[in-house]
Amino acid sequence: MTNKRIKKKWSRIERLENKLAQLTAENILLTDALRNHADNIRDLDDIVKRNAQATNSRFDKIEKQVTNINAKKYWFGRK
Repeated sequence: MTNKRIKKKWSRIERLENKLAQLTAENILLTDALRNHADNIRDLDDIVKRNAQATNSRFDKIEKQVTNINAKKYWFGRK
């Protein structure tokens, strides 16, 4: 009887250790995936910022051109 109890106990311990090893490996994989996602988000955020700056500079340029065109016009078309 004693041997069966000991075997049962060790078998449960081995199963728990295996499960713990599996969960640890899964945790490592998920942590790596999370780190990769964070890096991708940072890269995309940088791209969005650069695109916004480029768009804003183009709008500023167009706004200056429109302002210059309107400033050159005279009232009633006379010089």
